[in-house]
Amino acid sequence: MSSSSYAKQIRSPEVELLLCATSVRAPEHSSKADHSLLSRIDWDTLLSAANNHAVLPQLYQFINSNCAEGIPPDALSRLHDESVRNTRSNLALTAQLVKILELFEANGINAIPYKGPALGVCAYGDISLRQFVDLDLIVRKNDVLKAKDLLVNGGWQPEFELSEAQEEVFLDHYYDYAFLRDGKLIEVHWKLTEGYFNFPIDVERLWSRLEPVAIAGRRILTLAAEDSLLILCAHSSKHLWSRLGWVCDVANLIKGRNDLNWDEVFQRADELGSRRMLSIGLLLSIDLLGAVVPDNVLTEIRSDTVSMDLAREFAARLFEDRETRPRIIETARLHMRMRERPRDRIVYAVRLSLGTTVGDWTALKIPRSLFFLYYLLRPVRLLGKSVRGFLHRSFSRPTEPGN
Repeated sequence: MSSSSYAKQIRSPEVELLLCATSVRAPEHSSKADHSLLSRIDWDTLLSAANNHAVLPQLYQFINSNCAEGIPPDALSRLHDESVRNTRSNLALTAQLVKILELFEANGINAIPYKGPALGVCAYGDISLRQFVDLDLIVRKNDVLKAKDLLVNGGWQPEFELSEAQEEVFLDHYYDYAFLRDGKLIEVHWKLTEGYFNFPIDVERLWSRLEPVAIAGRRILTLAAEDSLLILCAHSSKHLWSRLGWVCDVANLIKGRNDLNWDEVFQRADELGSRRMLSIGLLLSIDLLGAVVPDNVLTEIRSDTVSMDLAREFAARLFEDRETRPRIIETARLHMRMRERPRDRIVYAVRLSLGTTVGDWTALKIPRSLFFLYYLLRPVRLLGKSVRGFLHRSFSRPTEPGN
């Protein structure tokens, strides 16, 4: 299904304009942003949706290049101001990234920046065209606490206050440590997803495959494009592809890297059990944003009817109101459908039901000798979340269409 077909299905001029603006074949879509479309736009709705989907800078670039004369001056001014604000924020975060990398390097910590500015350069060719609000770094597990001490000494506060015993378990069972300062967020990763999601990418292998990228005039090593593509698809699948900006990341990475080794991408996806997640990301990028892949890749991803069904479902849900998005049970069902191997579905179900999280540890602090009780607490907390979600959806007052 083409991007225009999705737009017709959703019947929203704001969605149609967003898809035109973010298409990787945007020049071909510029004629679609004609007066009849622009005259039907609710600009408050459009700007809110663009911000929620992290595509404001792309929307402004498209409008400013193709149809600025047809835009109400106040709306164009707001778009311009938001784009400038995004650029300033990105530059400030990039400067912060360089400082942290230099700090870590001076203290013997190797780190890989990914997403954020690195993806802005690799996928878009310009950090100002990607909307991001945090920084992500990968370090080796044995460097995490050293990195934490350096960040805390620099004024960054851990998102969670953990005891020494909890921190020990945290490093074994979790995947990132988040730090906050002045409204900014840094996530230090030693794995790429929560254990329950079961995306067992070998982080150590990533270090041998890094590629150089120029960020703020500095040569920095980041993820290989093939690894980045797999990680982006896994991350977005975990979040059910609920943000257009994540589809844009995949589409622009494909467009910007026509030297992708597709055989290697699919081989690694098969090793990880993430072929279906990869296929969904590619299908959304192709059908919504006009991404182009080799014919054999297109044939391969369209041969899996489950991937096709899920891509259609995620596309249809993409612009839904947040209140109608899947709750915990439906999310788990979709996560399991995205796994092509039966054993991965079993592992997911067991780990989701019994694996402990930071939420479990902070909800009830108990001595190290009694940590086994967290495994009993986990199903109770999941049931509570499910019941609260059901009650919220059952008794919340319905909103009017279009509100």
